[in-house]
Amino acid sequence: MGAAKAPETPFSVLSKLSSDLSQNDPDGAIAAFDKSMKGYGGIEQNIAAIIAQTQVVSAIDITEDTEREGVHYLSVDWYLTLTLQSDGNRTERRREQVSIEMRQIKGKWKITSMTPLSILDPIKVV
Repeated sequence: MGAAKAPETPFSVLSKLSSDLSQNDPDGAIAAFDKSMKGYGGIEQNIAAIIAQTQVVSAIDITEDTEREGVHYLSVDWYLTLTLQSDGNRTERRREQVSIEMRQIKGKWKITSMTPLSILDPIKVV
């Protein structure tokens, strides 16, 4: 018998999101988001675009977590390094304070709100 799987937490979901981005797994990354959240379609497109155009290195450090009535309000320091696959010399580094709301939906922790969404914008290729 294998080890029991640790229960999912907001922290484990954000860790998996960061890992999925770094491993070029758009489906895994988008799974962290609630499909009914505002801006979901854009997030889905942006994640697919940055993974298609770049090699992603992502790190999410949670700096604050406040829980009220089952909702987690998180402040995170999010680092992204995006290196164009077509030009390995072109790298964009981003570091932003991102506010995230998470709640359990059907027993799974999901991101229900995130500001700013621009952390996931694709690189503007000129």
